[in-house]
Amino acid sequence: MGDSSPNGVWGNAPVGSGAKPRKIRNVLKKCIVIKYLGVSACLLGQKVRYDGNHKQDPSLARLYGRDVTFIPICPEVEAGLGIPREPLRLEGDVAAPRAMTMYTRQDLTDLLTTHARKRLADLATLNLQGFVFMSRSPSCGLDSVPVLQEQGQVVLGRGIFAQACARCFPGLPMLEVGQKPQSAPP
Repeated sequence: MGDSSPNGVWGNAPVGSGAKPRKIRNVLKKCIVIKYLGVSACLLGQKVRYDGNHKQDPSLARLYGRDVTFIPICPEVEAGLGIPREPLRLEGDVAAPRAMTMYTRQDLTDLLTTHARKRLADLATLNLQGFVFMSRSPSCGLDSVPVLQEQGQVVLGRGIFAQACARCFPGLPMLEVGQKPQSAPP
């Protein structure tokens, strides 16, 4: 039985063991658990923010880098908004805010919620271990997003995507940058 690999092994099977390479790969696939962590793309250094910048957080790689595969998410760009783009803000009912462009007053709520449903359906296939969101983002802020009320008051709420994510994945550990985790992803 010829084997061109060093030390006469293919995978973990010694030459002559009778194990088939395809069978070994299938067994390994079942044994290896890949952990996925959803992360706001700007925190990973991607220049996707409304102003064309990022908010890279090097601590993410230090804390989780070897143990997880990051899944970068930017709901606004993925929904088709450009870079740079007009900034958004949340307005109205804190439980169901509207995502409005600040200057031209376009309501992008339906666009963002439709995209969120589709993206979350894709993410559901990955068995996410947690999510790290960008604080104060009208899309990704977890609990720190200013929501402008009719009377001009500002209350803190949740971003459109983060809210949809919390509904889709109840119990999934989630935190936003600047917030200490109550339940850190494994």
